[in-house]
Amino acid sequence: MNTNTLQFRSAARGLLAVFIAPAAVMLVAAIPLLFENHGGTPVLVLGPALDAVLGWLQGLADGSSFQYHYGSTVWNFFETAPLYFMVSFIYIALAGSLGMAGGMVLGLILRGRPAAFALSVLNMLFAIPDFIAALLLQLATIVIMDATGFKLGRISYDSTSGYLLALPFVLMTVYPLAFSFRTTLRKSVEAELEPFVVFALAKGLDRRTVRIRHVGAAVVPVMSAELPTLLGIMQTNLFMTEYIFALPGITRFLFKVAFSGRQPGWLEFYQYPVAVTVLLGVLALYLASWAFFALALYLVRRAITGER
Repeated sequence: MNTNTLQFRSAARGLLAVFIAPAAVMLVAAIPLLFENHGGTPVLVLGPALDAVLGWLQGLADGSSFQYHYGSTVWNFFETAPLYFMVSFIYIALAGSLGMAGGMVLGLILRGRPAAFALSVLNMLFAIPDFIAALLLQLATIVIMDATGFKLGRISYDSTSGYLLALPFVLMTVYPLAFSFRTTLRKSVEAELEPFVVFALAKGLDRRTVRIRHVGAAVVPVMSAELPTLLGIMQTNLFMTEYIFALPGITRFLFKVAFSGRQPGWLEFYQYPVAVTVLLGVLALYLASWAFFALALYLVRRAITGER
């Protein structure tokens, strides 16, 4: 199979994904409309979901698909959403890239008992569900504040605190740190058995230098292949982190506006256009974060290997 054929197939898959992703988002957003409560029994109905999908497509022409109600006011999504996207991007891209870089460096440097200790601690933290970790951080902050008067950080967002809070930022950093440390440690230990590493050590090169510069070069492609998994973990944690810490991010915006009911029958207030637009925005956030992670990985590779 020649190169042109491979490039054509790759382009075709990319083009197909461009069309499939929005269609999948519209279908996922319509799921809450597929069921109605008839005498306490959920009944499958297609009409409301189809009407919502067609209405959103028709509203693209006049822009009504990007309007939503919050309280008694009608807002335009593109006027309010940039702030929410910025906040979510900070907690995914910045915290995630710092955690990834830190985990890679630790995975290349630590060996023996320090590595085993760090691995056990990070494995324990990685196994704790994000919502439990967030609640424990908030509880620890309150206990330490009452006992010593020292404040670790704000336990939730308010309009005077700024958008970057220490506790959720730390929480969003821990998971990529643990993930990248485990991946790097496993791959670097395997790479140290390769002939090129054995040869470099036999030539008298310093073991730490070989481990960072030469083994590090073998680890970077592995981490690059794991970026989709790492981003999936980050976006899953983002939902719960924004909700618990009341961060003004795009996922909290989804539940605050699209599901804005306060009564048991909350789906009667469901705003399908908001759900579609936000989920499409989450896809855009994923792509932007992936590009940022790829850039961070490139900078890490240059720093630890000296390659350009």
